[in-house]
Amino acid sequence: MPDDSPTERAPEETGRPSDSTHGEDVTAIAPKIGIVFHDDDVTPVDFVLHLLETYLGYDEPDAKRLCESVASNGHYEVAAMTRASAEPLLERMQRAAEAAGYPFQVTLTGHG
Repeated sequence: MPDDSPTERAPEETGRPSDSTHGEDVTAIAPKIGIVFHDDDVTPVDFVLHLLETYLGYDEPDAKRLCESVASNGHYEVAAMTRASAEPLLERMQRAAEAAGYPFQVTLTGHG
């Protein structure tokens, strides 16, 4: 007796990805926004290195290069990620700077 239950065709037959997204557009990519560090005359480099390594996952050599870019440009985009990822990191880094007593500023900037 033939099985008349519905069968799903292979993705190449349907022209859609094989993962089950329940109608969501799997090709859409969340836009990235930048995390910008701003230089000041008070916040020590060691603290900025700490932020880059602890919150953004940079290794020491890359963190040092980014610190140099922040210092030489006055501000520098140190990372780009989705808003959902960036906003909590921004808040955590701002709280860390405030708790340490530094005027360090970190902001978000849109990509477009």
